[in-house]
Amino acid sequence: MHVRSGGIVATIDAGLKRMVREAGGSVLSLANDRVVLEPDKI
Repeated sequence: MHVRSGGIVATIDAGLKRMVREAGGSVLSLANDRVVLEPDKI
């Protein structure tokens, strides 16, 4: 996966989340009716 300047992705796919993080992007999640920006390292 190639990401030029990061980016933000909302997904429930754990593999895609990992790929996005490794490429320097961020992941959004929905939790308790809120949008949450997940931490870079888990």
